[in-house]
Amino acid sequence: MFRLATRNVALFLPRWCSLARFSPSPPFPFLISSLPSRFLRINGHVKNVTSYAEKKVSRGSTKATKKPKVPNNNGLDDKDLPHILWWKERLQMCRKLSTVQLIERLEFSNLLGLNSNLKNGSLKEGTLNWEMLQFKSKFPRQVLLCRVGEFYEAWGIDACILVEYVGLNPIGGLRSDSIPRAGCPVVNLRQTLDDLTTNGYSVCIVEEAQGPSQARSRKRRFISGHAHPGNPYVYGLATVDHDLNFPEPMPVVGISHSARGYCINMVLETMKTYSSEDCLTEEAVVTKLRTCQYHHLFLHTSIRQNSSGLYFLIL
Repeated sequence: MFRLATRNVALFLPRWCSLARFSPSPPFPFLISSLPSRFLRINGHVKNVTSYAEKKVSRGSTKATKKPKVPNNNGLDDKDLPHILWWKERLQMCRKLSTVQLIERLEFSNLLGLNSNLKNGSLKEGTLNWEMLQFKSKFPRQVLLCRVGEFYEAWGIDACILVEYVGLNPIGGLRSDSIPRAGCPVVNLRQTLDDLTTNGYSVCIVEEAQGPSQARSRKRRFISGHAHPGNPYVYGLATVDHDLNFPEPMPVVGISHSARGYCINMVLETMKTYSSEDCLTEEAVVTKLRTCQYHHLFLHTSIRQNSSGLYFLIL
């Protein structure tokens, strides 16, 4: 009987389908009762009806699936990671005991290396630390010196560099509950810059805007200039009435190789001049590099392609 009924359904199914176009109701009324409760037959058509409770649940589930935006309070960005690694390599070269103790208090979650859990380590918007972090993000591989009253101060990573290469004492001593801080008086700024640039560091100087300011208002600060081995800091020297002694400028050096030999180019940024020598031997180039200080060294790809060992001698 089951086979006979199945055969009859199969025989009459095409006929029902052809008559469905002329019938106002669906050909299978018994199928409507088997539909879930959220489906409703309206004017012969099956429609999906969602109850208010289901809408409420679905909206709640949609909100639950959304990933909340977690604000980055430390100001760390993906583009900052290479710069932080660069500073960590420099800090590994520090040998002074006081510097090593300061490095232990750093937290490499921001470009300043400040630990927000320590005293004076807040990076909340509107604080001096937050303002310095904005300047640091513009020049992430420069030591940041900020004028605060009659001192130029540095925080975090930059403070460790000052203690190591300038010989400054940490502000507040070696207290373990406070962030690393170091600074120098305004009158010693030139010597501090010379010590940093001699060791190959570039410096970004932030000055305070001079003039009357309202009580409890934050002083306006701006980047007044940069100092690096190829360019001295000249801000505020127009009114100086004594002779100034600047260190010898360090050139930017570029080396390439051709069939004629080696070519070495030296550019002096402060003098806006350059010199070029070609047809040099490998020994001559090495001698020139060993007898002069340079700011940056650029090697052309022809140096690596050359079979000589100059590339490895320089590195």
